[in-house]
Order: sequence, then structure tokens, then C-alpha cells
Amino acid sequence: MWFLIVAGIVSLLGGIFFLFSPKTLDVLNKKVNSSINKWSISVDEKIWSLRIGVGVSLLLTAIMFFFVAYFLAKKYGAII
Repeated sequence: MWFLIVAGIVSLLGGIFFLFSPKTLDVLNKKVNSSINKWSISVDEKIWSLRIGVGVSLLLTAIMFFFVAYFLAKKYGAII
């Protein structure tokens, strides 16, 4: 169940960055690209043009992950 909470946190942060602070996300992307150049993929221009939709989708995904983790914890006990 811990993977659902971690995925929810990552999705929540990504959604918040996409919606409210895209410049911070761009700076973070450039730092990651310079650090591990051959393994990272730069954010496409299409994603930037659709950043509101991507941000809302990430926030909804985070809510879903947290709900599933909560449901599993209630049904089967706190399994972390």
C-alpha cells in the first residue's frame, strides 16, 4: 500500500507544479537533464501547451491513489 501513497504524493506534487508553478517545473526539468543527460527526457512542448489538463489529471490521479490506499487500509488494516 505504501506504493499507492508514494505515487499519490508524486502525482499531487506534479499536478501542483503544473498548475501553479510551471516555471519551477521547467527549472527542475533542466537540472535533471543536465545531471543525467542520457537517461532523462525533456518535457515536450505539447505537454506545456496542455499543462492545465495535465495538472488537473495529475491531481485527480493523486486523489484516486489516496482513496484506494485509504480504502485498503480500512478494509484490510494498516498494511504499510
